This record gives sequence, structure tokens and C-alpha cells, in this order.
Amino acid sequence: MSLRTEVRAAVESGMQGNFEAIENMVSQQPGSVRFLLGMTYHSDEGRRRTAAKAIAIAAQYHPKLVKAVVRRLIWAMNDESGTNALTAPDVLLEIARVHPEILLPVVPDMTRLATDEGLHDGLASALKVVREACPGEVGSSLSASLNKRLRRRRR
Repeated sequence: MSLRTEVRAAVESGMQGNFEAIENMVSQQPGSVRFLLGMTYHSDEGRRRTAAKAIAIAAQYHPKLVKAVVRRLIWAMNDESGTNALTAPDVLLEIARVHPEILLPVVPDMTRLATDEGLHDGLASALKVVREACPGEVGSSLSASLNKRLRRRRR
């Protein structure tokens, strides 16, 4: 069975409430995250949500890989990317629910992007989850980002 087929089968299983197949797959197959990310754009909402949850589960086993996915989603939500990223906040929300600390470095970007009407609700929800799970650290992340920007401007 190809990895793409395995991912589809695991997502179908997850839609029925069985996340064991997803956890087994993502723990052993880091490449499955690529196919899961693609499924977050699926027209079926259940598949999108299950794929987003699977990416969040993958963060436990492959945090560097999921951090790269987060950076990619943040870029996709920028106007400059020219990408349709309306499903990206849903993925970030699922990651926030499972591993909020992964999102701490991108809190300033999420805050900035939350001003977009189409992204606001999902990003605001994800930011709220991160804030509640990591009290004090969100402020530190914002402060560090602001200080970094100020230092760049002074040069």
C-alpha cells in the first residue's frame, strides 16, 4: 500500500473516531505529514479536520517537521504568498490544542494575520488556546518579536 493510500485510510478511520491508526502511521511515517497537509485543503470538512488533528498528533513524534509545516502555513496566510490558506487556522488550532508550545515562536505572526477577516476566527481561537496553555510565554514571545524588530530598525 502506498503512503498516500495509507494516509487516506487512516484519515477515514479517524473520521470514525479511531485515532490509533493515525497515531501509528504518523509515529512511523514522517512523510505522511506531507499528505496530511494536502488533505487539509479537501472539500470535505470532516477529512480536513481529521487531517489537521493528525498533523497535531505528528507534532509529538516529529516536532521539527511540524514546526516547518507551521512556518509554511504562516507564509501561506500572507498576502504575498498568493495562496488560498483559509484552512490554515484550523490546522494551527489543532496544533495549539495538542502542542501549543510549538506555536509560541509564531504568535506575533498569528496576531498580525488575525486582522484578516477570513482568518480572524480561527487564528483568534488558536491564540486563545496557546495563551491559556502557556500563560506568560505569549507575552514573552510578543516582547521578543517587538524587540527584535526595534533592533533591526535602529541599525
